[in-house]
Amino acid sequence: MLAALAAGMASPPAHATCEDFMPPAAGADGKRDITTQDLARLRDIGYPEVMGGTASPFALSPDGKTIAFVITRGDPKTNSICSALVTVATDGRSSPRVLDRGGALPKLAGVFRGVFISTGLPELITPAWSPDGRSLAYRKLVDGVVQIFRVGADGSGARVVTQSPVNIEDFSWSPDGSHITYLARPGELESKRKAVADGLSGWRYDSSILPQQSWEPQPWASDIPQQALTVDLETGVVRAATEDERTRSWPPPVPGTHGGAAVKASNGAIAWTAGTTDHPEAPLRVWSQMPGGKELPCGLEQCAGRISRIFWEQGGPSVLFLRREGWNGEDWALYRWKPSSGRISLVMRTRDALTGCLQASSELICGRENATTPRRIAALDLKSGRFRPIFDPNPEFAGLRLGMVRRLRWVNDRGLPAWGDLVLPPGYDGHAKLPMVIVQYHSAGFLRGGIGDDYPIYPMAAKGMAVLSFERPPSSSSIIPGLKTWEETLAADHKDWNERRSLLSSLDRGIDAAIATGFIDPGRIGITGLSDGASSVQFALVNSRRFSAAAMSSCCDDLLSSLALGGFAWADENRKTGLPSFVDDDREFWKPLSLTVNARAIDTPILMQLADRETLLALPAFTALRETGKPVELFVYPDEFHDKWQPAHRLATYDRSIDWFAFWLAGREDADPSKREQYSRWEAMRVAAKRTQTP
Repeated sequence: MLAALAAGMASPPAHATCEDFMPPAAGADGKRDITTQDLARLRDIGYPEVMGGTASPFALSPDGKTIAFVITRGDPKTNSICSALVTVATDGRSSPRVLDRGGALPKLAGVFRGVFISTGLPELITPAWSPDGRSLAYRKLVDGVVQIFRVGADGSGARVVTQSPVNIEDFSWSPDGSHITYLARPGELESKRKAVADGLSGWRYDSSILPQQSWEPQPWASDIPQQALTVDLETGVVRAATEDERTRSWPPPVPGTHGGAAVKASNGAIAWTAGTTDHPEAPLRVWSQMPGGKELPCGLEQCAGRISRIFWEQGGPSVLFLRREGWNGEDWALYRWKPSSGRISLVMRTRDALTGCLQASSELICGRENATTPRRIAALDLKSGRFRPIFDPNPEFAGLRLGMVRRLRWVNDRGLPAWGDLVLPPGYDGHAKLPMVIVQYHSAGFLRGGIGDDYPIYPMAAKGMAVLSFERPPSSSSIIPGLKTWEETLAADHKDWNERRSLLSSLDRGIDAAIATGFIDPGRIGITGLSDGASSVQFALVNSRRFSAAAMSSCCDDLLSSLALGGFAWADENRKTGLPSFVDDDREFWKPLSLTVNARAIDTPILMQLADRETLLALPAFTALRETGKPVELFVYPDEFHDKWQPAHRLATYDRSIDWFAFWLAGREDADPSKREQYSRWEAMRVAAKRTQTP
């Protein structure tokens, strides 16, 4: 059945009161089972998912005593988002101070295949302290446009300092604090006007049109270059930035660092990371260079691998770096390397995920989380390797029952390591066999809802189902030598569906490991996925009979979706990586993957909950399944992107996913009277499916 969730289109959303936006002084008394509401209203600092890279949500004051950050929280009831600029003392001894409040964060936009488009993902908003530490500036969405706000560090108020007609993408203070230089794309206005004017005589279909999103051409990045502008904070006058201002604000890569992550010490020494080979997925190695000296690689085993952050230790001659290590990178380790002596020492190793770390004198300040604990801010002592707490944005979670988590490890048929977190229902006694739902495809940090946050792990477990949170293995192309470009790695992954076979093997081994615990019913396994995870769902349903129910948040890799419905640029890129031309109509090539080609043989009930901007890509598969009488249901969420951003949509996806798997895997229905029509549809599907089931 095709249904439209149009409530968000009928009227503008209500505004959240944000009254309980900031956490209480203490968590709730007693324990209760977690609900989807608890998860949907989680407070976030930085990207919700554990991300690598050098970006941080934290800003350290010039005196090193205070950190500033933006905190957000969704409100499903009003379908709105609360946000606030917050400061907290680095010693963790005082309550956080809210300096300014706002709504939803700006959406990340960027250049993809030559056009400038919005991804729908929330931007990482990092505030910046003025040089004197008396105020902060940060980017804030106001009336649909991202502006710069200046906020008093003492709580004396906030004021907008720009009136830009287009979004401001980045900014930097002048050394004396009197000006701010920022980046924007003024050409967007003319590009929009041109698109409207061209529409009067018809838009010529080319690579700037993404049919699944809109038939209106997207702006070519070359037509709307970034421009640097400077605003005088006293007068508000805006002028073009000087070359010196632009270079100071966004310095070019440090010479000799080969474009890798680089840091510079106060004495001019530099340290950086670079690939150990030309392979795009090669491990990174740490290098250094003293002023006037030669480039020096660290040849020790610990100095190569999945290195995410690198620092010069303040006041010392050592390089500090964070490295993912252990079984498929399940651990975070901090090392200290002294280039002058070649000595290396381990400062700390933890299974907790560390994000956004920045250096504060003799400590690192990081986001810290684990499978059962949402992200909080902590300080890591660089001498002892011990953590101390600074701020917990979600103290209420201490009062929630989450169930038991067991880490499982395995290798697939290619010898690639993977792991998963098996989550069992709260109070489970180990006797009855449980249905199990697989959530893909990363499991580092707090177990929330998988990639895209659509499948609520702990609330699902609280409804009596086991959940296997799956951490995918390294890609199959990572062990193929001689590859030098990302295009070559994708072609290697596509060849004979190499990557899809590797992932299905890993999923199979993970299911076997879960069944071996004695807790899981092998006849009641469900699978979920978004993006690459959805591709894994497709391949699994075509090539395996293990799955009794499935849910997808995007769909589907197919002849039409990959080579026609996604537009010129997407099709051209796919052909370069080994997909056959659309004109060949090569159904045999697509047979190992395509739900369209295999619709008559697919018996697994499939729930699709998709963004309106991506639903077009799912229609070939949905239509084929519907024509053959298979149990499939599709919901379309308005004004959504690849990752859903609206709190009401997230909660609806959470709840329907639980209902779907409880119905098909456990035969259970929610007693809520408003869901009777839903269960009537699903029961009719069950009856019809028995007539069309493949022997």
